[in-house]
Amino acid sequence: MNSGLDETAVFLVHTLKQVAYGFDQLDALDDTVDDGSPAKAFYLNAIYNYIALLFLLDGKGKVMAGSVYPALDRHGLAPLLNPIRAVLGEPMGETTFGEMIRVFRNTALVHSAHCDADLDRVYADVDMTNPVNQLRWQRLLEQLREEIVNLMFAVARSTRRPLEDFGFVHK
Repeated sequence: MNSGLDETAVFLVHTLKQVAYGFDQLDALDDTVDDGSPAKAFYLNAIYNYIALLFLLDGKGKVMAGSVYPALDRHGLAPLLNPIRAVLGEPMGETTFGEMIRVFRNTALVHSAHCDADLDRVYADVDMTNPVNQLRWQRLLEQLREEIVNLMFAVARSTRRPLEDFGFVHK
């Protein structure tokens, strides 16, 4: 048993569960609150922040940005990130889905001037008033959600420990 991998897996699975929880809460609100409501915005902003921290930030000179890549790479598990990398690399206008999330997180959430100019930078490379782009965004976000859940289970399984050790219950 690789105790270093076990430790990484426990912490990483717990973090990925939080992202999955955010998506679940957003789904639960879907029929009860309007788009743009503070409740929906809270969960979306939390999800975007997690995605940026886990998969998009501080990537200069690295194969992949974010905190997950180095954590998995030290155990030879970096290829588990290929599906997530593919989704984040999907084109959106003149940029990528991942770059839009990163710029939104940095401009509108973390370093916000709390004005329209924040969003102008985010949407400079893609027309998000276009319903086709809005639908593509939703589909890519759902695909990313699925890949994050897949990653969560793949990391847990990589330890060869029972999934119950990670708090998963067999139904």
